[in-house]
Amino acid sequence: MKRILFLGLGMVALLASCVKKKGPAPDAHVRFINAVSFLPAQDIYIDNVLATTSGGVAFGGVTNYFTYESGLNLLTYYNTGTTTPNLSYTYGSAAGEYATVFFYSDTLQNIYSAGIKDNMSAPPTGKARVRFVNLDNYLKNALKMTVTGGADLFTSLDKGNASIYYDVDPGATFTPSSVGVTNAPVINPQVQAGKIYTIWLSATSSTELVAHSTLQN
Repeated sequence: MKRILFLGLGMVALLASCVKKKGPAPDAHVRFINAVSFLPAQDIYIDNVLATTSGGVAFGGVTNYFTYESGLNLLTYYNTGTTTPNLSYTYGSAAGEYATVFFYSDTLQNIYSAGIKDNMSAPPTGKARVRFVNLDNYLKNALKMTVTGGADLFTSLDKGNASIYYDVDPGATFTPSSVGVTNAPVINPQVQAGKIYTIWLSATSSTELVAHSTLQN
């Protein structure tokens, strides 16, 4: 079964607002992250026009931002080089908006897609900015994230939710944890001042956490 699930409510609700499309509209900007491990690379279309480059987007891959007309747009995912869609749905975006859209799944291999608005404003001088998205299908308890050697960023982030952005020091690393998880390596995205990061979590079992870091700017 393939269906659409907009990532649920939590610290930050995922998915942008929908805007009725009436002729030419101001631009919006979107990038895509493939978080489905069991499918080949994906060709992604916006309004039936191929957006991704040859070879598609493999698991863990992230595209550059695409600029397109804001409003309601049809997003479609195919295994690269094929013509049968894995998922097709209407996505809404506001004028001027930047967003990251995730292609992801659950443990039953149902496929979903949803977006989260990106804050493109510069971090404070000498700081970086980071947020976290929990896409771990196997996690039985909420996710906790700590600045390694420092304070907790959050103590309870459920699956399908994103944290707020946090301003952190250059070089900061992060320690994820959850009840029952025994393999959760320290996350080191090589944080640099002035940069903005999205880090999403996945796994292949209930005892591990795997982090994927992407640079927003």
